[in-house]
Amino acid sequence: MATTRTRIKVSFTDEELRQVDAFKDQVRLSRSELIRRLVLGQPLPNPERFARAEAIRDLLKVNADLARLGNLQKMILTEGEGSLTDPEKDQILSLCDALRDTQAHIKSLVLDLDGLRRRPREQTS
Repeated sequence: MATTRTRIKVSFTDEELRQVDAFKDQVRLSRSELIRRLVLGQPLPNPERFARAEAIRDLLKVNADLARLGNLQKMILTEGEGSLTDPEKDQILSLCDALRDTQAHIKSLVLDLDGLRRRPREQTS
């Protein structure tokens, strides 16, 4: 497929190329796109946004795992109704509560990272 782009050859020393590659990895662009944006004065992606997005994704994965674990525990309680002792039931219920608390904490972290938590308004009187 033909392209309408013109190729420009640019030479770098090994050290300069390492710096370009480190920067392109940081902003998650190809070499060509990085150089194109820099030369044309176009904005570069904010690396902090990537880090926040990855942290949120990882927290959501953990949250989903906790939900699956909680569902398995509930299944144990319902299917093992006659075979579980009261202390075992109490232990499972206690663990379910701990899972819920951890999920609430994860939700709080995600809201903070994403900037979705409402900040309290300062009172003016």
